[in-house]
Amino acid sequence: MTVTDSRPLTDWEPAYRALTCGRAFDELALKLQRQGVLDSYGEARGQEAGQIGTTIDLGPEDMVFPSYRQPAVALARGVPVIELLRFYAGADFCPWDWRKHGFAPYCIPVGSQVAHAVGWAWGTRLEGSDAVTVVFFGDGAASQGEVHEAMNYAGVFGAPVIFVLENNGFAISLPTARQTNAPELYVRAAGYGIAGVRVDGNDLVAVRSAAEEALARARAGDGPTLIESVTYRMGGHTTSDDPRRYRAPEELLEWEARDPVIRFRAALAGVPGFEDRAAEIDREVAADLDRATDEFLSERGMA
Repeated sequence: MTVTDSRPLTDWEPAYRALTCGRAFDELALKLQRQGVLDSYGEARGQEAGQIGTTIDLGPEDMVFPSYRQPAVALARGVPVIELLRFYAGADFCPWDWRKHGFAPYCIPVGSQVAHAVGWAWGTRLEGSDAVTVVFFGDGAASQGEVHEAMNYAGVFGAPVIFVLENNGFAISLPTARQTNAPELYVRAAGYGIAGVRVDGNDLVAVRSAAEEALARARAGDGPTLIESVTYRMGGHTTSDDPRRYRAPEELLEWEARDPVIRFRAALAGVPGFEDRAAEIDREVAADLDRATDEFLSERGMA
């Protein structure tokens, strides 16, 4: 799918801002970690389109359960930059008000957030709410037994949850092909009796289209959806990882050519006034990050 003039530029500003902010924060956090300011960081570069595409249309009543690689979603849900920095610095387990922002605490144990999300989603339905829950997990987490149990439970009870399986090719250093003999992971949805779809996770418009259908299905009481977002982690698993040890340089070059931020900009290039507005948004994002960084460094006595 491609962006056309049939939707006004203002409709795409939130998505562009979220992508830009997510990428800029990723670059900032990596620099701060290398300078010894942050304890550790798991890069999300290359996965922003799938993350924003699946959450940009959520409302304030909806809830997101992240793993540990969704800073773009956190920022798009209103989590302040400085609070994310405090988390990565180890100053607080969850500095933000997760109920206010509809963004649950980061979950480090692999895959455990999926059961949490299903329980939350089922609870909201019992309360009579039409709220929807979105949960992120990776291809490695998809091999965890509790993830299968959670999706099976959601299917049986029709929990209003969207499972976003970010297939970025590796569970740390283990390729997806060595985790499972299934060439596509979304087909597992059939085993749970739920809807499933595979989408180009670097194409924000395609992801958003799939998410809109899943969101409508969940709100209508028609149960969960498993979205396999096929993407690529262009950085390391964390800042303690060296991906050059387990993947070829040409593989990275191939995926860099499919960079989701560049692709989205290219898709919007023909929209009247886009370039000027995009430049303005870029400046606003940079200024916000600079202010938050200055405040963060000041409170840690590093200004």
